[in-house]
Amino acid sequence: MKLLVTGGAGFIGSNYIRHVLDEYPDYHIINLDKLT
Repeated sequence: MKLLVTGGAGFIGSNYIRHVLDEYPDYHIINLDKLT
């Protein structure tokens, strides 16, 4: 499954991405962040 995460460079977004990768290692995650 593909998953688009907006704001993944922040605290909540990065922890969410870690959680998803731990629980669902077959997911493909795309992180979109403005980094400002």
